[in-house]
Amino acid sequence: MKTFAAVRALAASGPVAATVRGSSMLPGLADGDRVEIARARFYLPGDVVAFHAGDGRLVVHRLLGYRLYRGRLAGVTRGDAVTQLDAPVPLGQLLGRVVSHPGPAPLAPPRARVAAVGAFLRLVVRRIARIGKRR
Repeated sequence: MKTFAAVRALAASGPVAATVRGSSMLPGLADGDRVEIARARFYLPGDVVAFHAGDGRLVVHRLLGYRLYRGRLAGVTRGDAVTQLDAPVPLGQLLGRVVSHPGPAPLAPPRARVAAVGAFLRLVVRRIARIGKRR
């Protein structure tokens, strides 16, 4: 956690470089891609964000939206190439958004933002339906 705090402080003053490991963000980001991550005041659905995962890793996934988790606001994230959501990400675990990557296309074009909001709304509708069935 001390390393994360140090990297987070660096990201507040300017972009921090990181290397992507894994294939969860294909086709936008591939294993070995170098990205730059910078802090932001606001994170919007569709942004590709970096966060500190519970197991100590730094994860880069797409932000789908927000939800309450243990009484506080947390991000809902998922890799582009996977169907399973990540555990809720408390806002204090966000490092920043990916601001630079090797690909020619932006990671958060308007259609990706719309798709992220759509995915989040589908999750909300499913959750409401489950709550309604319990009553």
